[in-house]
Amino acid sequence: MDTRVMVVDAGTSAVKAAVLHDVQVVASSEVALAIDRPAPGHAEQSPDAWWEAFVTAVRKCATEGPAPEVIAITGQMQDLVLLDGRGRSIRPALLYADHRATAELSTLFAEIGPAWHEATGNVADPSSSAAQLRWMSEHEPSALERTREIVLGSPGLIARRATGEHVCDLTTASTTGLLDIGASTWWSPVLAALGVDEGRLPRLVDGTTVTGRLDAGPAAELGLPSGLPLVHAAGDVGAATAGLVGDQRDTPNVSLGTSGGLAILTDSTPGPNGALHRMVGPRGEGSILIGSLLSAGATLDWARRTYLPGCDHTRADELAAAAGPTDLLMLPSLAGERSPVRDAAARGAVIGLRPTTTPAELYRAALEAIAYSLREIAALMPSAAGVDEQPMPLSGGAGRSPLLRQIIADVLGRPVLPVAAQHASLIGAQRAAALALGEPVPASAMETADRSATLQPGPQQHHYDALASAHAQLWQALSPSFTAIADLRSAPPRS
Repeated sequence: MDTRVMVVDAGTSAVKAAVLHDVQVVASSEVALAIDRPAPGHAEQSPDAWWEAFVTAVRKCATEGPAPEVIAITGQMQDLVLLDGRGRSIRPALLYADHRATAELSTLFAEIGPAWHEATGNVADPSSSAAQLRWMSEHEPSALERTREIVLGSPGLIARRATGEHVCDLTTASTTGLLDIGASTWWSPVLAALGVDEGRLPRLVDGTTVTGRLDAGPAAELGLPSGLPLVHAAGDVGAATAGLVGDQRDTPNVSLGTSGGLAILTDSTPGPNGALHRMVGPRGEGSILIGSLLSAGATLDWARRTYLPGCDHTRADELAAAAGPTDLLMLPSLAGERSPVRDAAARGAVIGLRPTTTPAELYRAALEAIAYSLREIAALMPSAAGVDEQPMPLSGGAGRSPLLRQIIADVLGRPVLPVAAQHASLIGAQRAAALALGEPVPASAMETADRSATLQPGPQQHHYDALASAHAQLWQALSPSFTAIADLRSAPPRS
């Protein structure tokens, strides 16, 4: 792609901006953001802070070299932003990490029933925009009465202020509990239950078209030419998927950071599953299926500190490699779980301890637990399960461990391809800009990865195959224990 693209990822922890020219990063910058937690279960950010960080990040990049010819924006999804008649935010945004609407979710589901999940393709949770809107109507009705526009993500807010266009990409829309995922329209029964007029919701876009042009005032703030085309690319998961695997269908990809998960871009249309989330694909077609582990790198860090204190990551891997495959079965869910089961009460567990069990084996069991869980997530996605010769891309900080990568290859029974995908969402936004302008689409990170680094399943695969079924059964077997523990912790103290 010969056009210079200003790409922006407006995330929860930071707004990242970069100027990309072909495959080269010409300039980049990052502005940190903070999350406000005014009460337990609450998570908010200021939409004005998003805009200020966007302006700062873009200006730092725009001073280097010729001006970009297009802006492409991605970022966090499933945020609830309420704007007044002047397009200004009425209150802080409720983030996807906000779970205050638990009771409101229950009452809303009681009113609508299972048709809600069938229409949206997902089992709603308290973070859904629909549940949050019900919370607003019951707890802050005056704010909702003043609302003229409802924005559903940080990229939508930035696009609104930059161009005046009120839009939402289909990937983001499919996370909100408001979208008829089959028809790609807002679902009227949930809007009726909420008392929300569709005219207050954004116009839906596919994520690969020019959605507006930079107004003169914002252009002056940003130091960019007025009239610059702006593309509201798919939300962060969609953009990262496009940047990582491009248009490759039915190839699972794994990301392992503090949390982690396995995702796949597919043309299949499965029914709602509480352990998976289904989103519209980054081009406004197909589906992204994703199963998320709430604790991946966080569990490994805990295990290393607890079982091998004083060891860095390299030394811990050396000891775990020397220990060899274990017959320990561990659940990595230190703080609840979303996939392969959805269970807020789930906790970590280790089965199979012996008098001879060593700290190195316990640490290795944590590595194996991540791999087993990924295998169980893949089993929920028929097109992702089983042996396949197509390498599975793996990215993220926790995935830098050579031992963990090999264990994942062994447990899942398929080749693993390490991919440096720290800029995957920015690459995805660049690809969206190319599609919008009708230009050649840049290669994905998987296409440019070093295939010689691929790890093949080894002889230990048979060991893990023999234990995989037993590991999968632990979730259901231990569920009553998790519930009992949770009930005890939530019970009031005895007088």
